[in-house]
Amino acid sequence: MTRRLASILACALILGACTPTTADTTTTAPSATTTEAEGTPTTSGEEPTTTTTLAEPTWEELPGIDALPAEVQDELLRLVRTTEEIRGLRFQEPPTIVLVTEQELEDRVRQQIEDEAEDFPADDALYKLLGLLDANVNLQGLLTELYGEQVAGYYDGDTGELVVPMREEGFSVVQRATMIHELTHALTDDQLDFHASYTAMLDEDRLDEASAYQALIEGDASMAELLYLQTLSQEELGEFFAEALDIDTTALDSAPAFIQDSLIFPYDFGLAWVQANYLQDQWTTVNNAYAEMPGLPGSTEQIITPSDYERDLPRALEATPPALPGYELERESVWGEFGFRVMLDQVLGEDTGIEAADGWGGDYYAQWFDGQNAALLILAEGDTERDTEELRAAMLDYARTAVAEEDWVWVEVFDGRLAFVAADQPEVGEAILASVSG
Repeated sequence: MTRRLASILACALILGACTPTTADTTTTAPSATTTEAEGTPTTSGEEPTTTTTLAEPTWEELPGIDALPAEVQDELLRLVRTTEEIRGLRFQEPPTIVLVTEQELEDRVRQQIEDEAEDFPADDALYKLLGLLDANVNLQGLLTELYGEQVAGYYDGDTGELVVPMREEGFSVVQRATMIHELTHALTDDQLDFHASYTAMLDEDRLDEASAYQALIEGDASMAELLYLQTLSQEELGEFFAEALDIDTTALDSAPAFIQDSLIFPYDFGLAWVQANYLQDQWTTVNNAYAEMPGLPGSTEQIITPSDYERDLPRALEATPPALPGYELERESVWGEFGFRVMLDQVLGEDTGIEAADGWGGDYYAQWFDGQNAALLILAEGDTERDTEELRAAMLDYARTAVAEEDWVWVEVFDGRLAFVAADQPEVGEAILASVSG
């Protein structure tokens, strides 16, 4: 759903998604942490006994932080070394840490959102057509407020910089955990080069694959953060939870459910996926996935159900989108299992979304925009005919419930393939339907 929008700061730590204030993620005692991801629980038990021997560090100082007190510099270096030990990797070169004021961090976040401004009008119109966003809500303003509230620092894959607020008096427990999370991004990109693959997915509108890859990236960093928390004393853990519970998540809590779910997905489901694999072979499968997942192709289905990874690959569906007078074809991509889930969850409830999307086998979607009006075509197949029928029934209920009476929507199965068409203008919807119904 908001895959492109949620990827504006793909490697930013959104605190609301990683603290006990989030209903779908629970973190308990350090020796037995359980993360529950909508029916996909993974529980840490005995850790693998294999260990990784790291080469000795080749550098001793972090450049660019001379303005900080010596004790804060030392703390930053310790956090870097701790991240390397947890993650079993070494930085080739010292990470580039950019220290900014809180206002400068907010300005950087705002600028990154504004840089994506050309995508907002089309997506805003689409989400309103689908009944996911109220008519009086401005999508860009909503996300600007949301990221401004939640981002505590981020790794910039374009520049290789780790951007964090300047600390004159050292870091709190939550801030140290945040640094471990972001340093993990910097370290894995340094060693495993995820940014190039991830950027290519976005540039090529392989958005469901990008969501799966983002879940790998964020799940990896969240797992490293979790392992760091397991090293803390009970007193430090108490401080962590007290501080985390005090974080203001007003903007996140008030956002539409599909936006909340989309933003939390890479942390919640990503952590569950990484946990499942970490318990098998520590970081081996996770490390390999950075190179393997772009070629599978990956899908959110494989993240939602870790046992599906490398096995239940999506079927590629193709279509020729019709030319619609006055409309531009915004993108062609894959909606994905998670896309159907969050769409149905918001309107029909979580149980319906999980059940209807669970048998997802593959899909294709096209999105159009004329500067004011939106149009959408989704073609989807289930793993079985029954799965396709379950999705059809849910999407029909969705259409009747969510799409406004003045708009046009159609749900039907043609030759075993579900077609969902929605448009602000009836004649446009009819033209799209005619192109797929034969």
